Amino acid sequence: MESMGDKIKRLRESRKMTQEELGKAVGTTKQTIFKYETDKIGNIPYSRIEDLARVFDVDPWEILGWKQDDCKPAEGYISVPLISQKISAGYGEDYLPEDSITLKRIQIPESMTRGVTDKSTIVSAEVKGDSMVDANIYPGDYVFFSKGTIKGEGIYVIAFAGDIMVKRLSFDAPKNRLTIISENRNYPTRTVDAESDGVRILGKVIGWIHNEMY
Repeated sequence: MESMGDKIKRLRESRKMTQEELGKAVGTTKQTIFKYETDKIGNIPYSRIEDLARVFDVDPWEILGWKQDDCKPAEGYISVPLISQKISAGYGEDYLPEDSITLKRIQIPESMTRGVTDKSTIVSAEVKGDSMVDANIYPGDYVFFSKGTIKGEGIYVIAFAGDIMVKRLSFDAPKNRLTIISENRNYPTRTVDAESDGVRILGKVIGWIHNEMY
């Protein structure tokens, strides 16, 4: 059976490209392309798969070795990517934006995405921690958020002091401040300056699904 590395090598050679040329085309090195083609790197980031597909002028599923039908969500559902970084419902952990999109995807009801104009902004992430349990968001659940969307008060994914967290936000626009609220009385509420305290709102949560039995 042809491996992913074999496919990349075949597609590169069919276009008469060197490993160095392909590396430059997708923003990496000749050495990395060599590791891709010899399957020394098996967990290739999805963003890189998309770059390779663009250069080869094929669909990503061809590189992944999936059948086209495998990529189609069920009727009434859409498929959204899963990021590798867990989102903390607690005190947070480092956010690793580089190569965070994985090959894994989760199907969610299309009705959940009402109000999101650009469905490509929706990603999913696993929750770690218990600071949002009173909102029925538990450890192991998957939250879905629209990257870059800021629309009224509600539950958001934020980056704050090097951490990424899911929290409820309340805005005080005149004072340019926001309140970070945990849905668990064991965690403190914090009010911060939106600019000087380095808060970055990554996107608004549109829903979540339970991944454990409660």
